[in-house]
Amino acid sequence: MRTLIVSLIIIALIAGSVLAVGANATNQTTTGPVTVTGPSTVAISSNFSYSINVQQIFKNYSITMIISGYNLTGASPISPTYRTDIRAGPTVFNVTAPSVETTMRLLFQVTGYMTNGQTFVYNTTSKVTVKQYTTLKATINNTSDFNLTAINVTFNVNGKYVGSELVNVSSHATKNVSYDWVSGELPTGVYTVSIILNNSIANLQNGNSYTFQIQSGNPYAIYIYIGIVAFFAIIIAVLFIASYYARKRRPKWKK
Repeated sequence: MRTLIVSLIIIALIAGSVLAVGANATNQTTTGPVTVTGPSTVAISSNFSYSINVQQIFKNYSITMIISGYNLTGASPISPTYRTDIRAGPTVFNVTAPSVETTMRLLFQVTGYMTNGQTFVYNTTSKVTVKQYTTLKATINNTSDFNLTAINVTFNVNGKYVGSELVNVSSHATKNVSYDWVSGELPTGVYTVSIILNNSIANLQNGNSYTFQIQSGNPYAIYIYIGIVAFFAIIIAVLFIASYYARKRRPKWKK
């Protein structure tokens, strides 16, 4: 019985971890009648949006968005953004991420106005992590006489799903597909990208997988070190040989 209880607890913890990982993909915060929804992680310099939905309990309402964070180079909008006299939602705010890795904080202030003159204010803050991205590519061939629509191109890196794109390919045509994977700064290593199509008619021009390598630091550093060591070795050898012949030519004095 005790073993069964422990097993159930472990399963619950694992399930909770899986749910938590899934929840991190999107921020959704509810404060009173206000629900704010948007991505929790975005690529540098990418465009994304946040949606604010307010329950229909106010005569009208206004929303202010203020973006803050360390090093917001390239981000937009920097100044507060106002939407006033809103009577129905959702209301969408478009944002451009900074061109550097950082953390943004988006403050949404909703002011609701009741028919009796009362005013209610709700503040909600969402955290957005901005990371580097890696562009994954695939080329799709359609050699058939049919136009192929809604082909799902799935990208996996080292066996793990990272994203997908929906594309259309005309008959007897080729389509280049790219996907910006929000990978962050990748550590040194070799990465295998595998591509899967949900359409048996289309095919991948360059095969269904390829690899790329991440090299940290200067890739030629080892050759520089070898060159420096070889240079000093030659200098030492020259000095040793010169010293040897100098001693050899020294005259011998007889007693």
